[in-house]
Amino acid sequence: MLRGLIKKGGIEMKKVCWIFAVLLLVGTFLLGAEEEFQGMGLAPVTDEPVIFQGWQYRTDIVEDNVRRYNTELGGHVIYSTIAGDYSAIMENKLIIRAPLDVFYGHIYDAVRYYEGGWIIPAEELPNIDAIKADMYPSILDAFTYDGKLLGLSYFTSVLGVVGVNLKLLEQVGMAFDELPSTWDELYDQLYEIRERGLQHPFLPGWYVEQWGIPWAFILEVMNRGGEIADPETHEPLLTADGPAGDVLRDWKRIWNDGIVEREVLSYKEADFLEAWESGKYLYAPTMLYNIKRHNDPQYSQFAGYCSFIPYKGQPWGMLDAAVYIMSNRPRSKAHTRDVMAFTSWYGYRDHEGKFFVANRWMKESMLFSAYRSVMESPETEATILASVARPEDYAAALELYEHAKYAAGVFNQIWGIEFQTFLREILHEFLLKDLPVEDTIQAMIDRINELNALYYGK
Repeated sequence: MLRGLIKKGGIEMKKVCWIFAVLLLVGTFLLGAEEEFQGMGLAPVTDEPVIFQGWQYRTDIVEDNVRRYNTELGGHVIYSTIAGDYSAIMENKLIIRAPLDVFYGHIYDAVRYYEGGWIIPAEELPNIDAIKADMYPSILDAFTYDGKLLGLSYFTSVLGVVGVNLKLLEQVGMAFDELPSTWDELYDQLYEIRERGLQHPFLPGWYVEQWGIPWAFILEVMNRGGEIADPETHEPLLTADGPAGDVLRDWKRIWNDGIVEREVLSYKEADFLEAWESGKYLYAPTMLYNIKRHNDPQYSQFAGYCSFIPYKGQPWGMLDAAVYIMSNRPRSKAHTRDVMAFTSWYGYRDHEGKFFVANRWMKESMLFSAYRSVMESPETEATILASVARPEDYAAALELYEHAKYAAGVFNQIWGIEFQTFLREILHEFLLKDLPVEDTIQAMIDRINELNALYYGK
């Protein structure tokens, strides 16, 4: 057919060119737009700036990463750091369609922003199938809402891993295999340790930030087999005679008996980290990535001796994760394509096919990743081994990560952030005013019902 058209001369030659163009487009579609987002296909196609913003953490690394993209691919990415109430600030920016294209967010932020209609889910990336294929199923599930992957992996970790000061463990005459297996065992053991001379053996994560005492409660309820609310129906699942009530009873006991120092309720996270790294305490819940910091003599008074309670059937902590999110502010299709290309480069593979950003976060800060290719590499193994107190802690860390659950019952609710703020207030009152367990649980249930009525009409 094509040969015959060519023989008929110039007019038919135009048809040939048109047919080739159509075939090229069809071929590109059949092969998948994924090919466009590899190698130099990740370079921008416009001169429009891509506005990238994040919270205050190792901005030197972020700025250097962006510099590499701009230098090697001719990018126009502008990065800046947001100080203050990050989630609220970003929500306001999204509402008014401020200049913002790519930004950090926790999953609960992404859920709220998605429901507000303010973001482009990562599901719309041309190379999404390849991205999802390299993610751990449990993490993929945590990042997915309404059937859509909301963002690309910035970091994943486990909050609530219970750090152990090996120096003090030896000082109180305990062996590593005597570490508790459950929260109940831990709280009971604190009294025995106090009798051995350590007045305040436990530093709970009850500091004032959102990821302090609210998350301490959420993760412990989950570790004991409970849930806060149903992620689908939104109905509260808390009961005074279940895991939530058990958590509060244990907290009340160690608080009223003086096991816990009073000032912990006034700590911010920085104060909490400094207190733990002073070496005064035997146990403290921490973020898994902070084990690297706790074993660094630049920060810790017991560097090289910070281990953690291993998994023995009960999970310790819960999954914490942040993602790179794309806004849907008004842009041309070509400009949006540039935003997607940079997001893929930064949150997945770079133009050399490497997990450049994710591997750098692992090496520098032991930030875990949603991608198998990052977590199962020899480089990651070497980083973790160099960051822990015992060689056995490498496998133990991955086992804790494997069993950590995601708090979808809070984080995948539109009201997730507001409920966490309420938890911070009610849990402080519970301890400081010695409120009854039953009344406190009922207050939580009432607040969830109020929020369901506000957001879901229930």
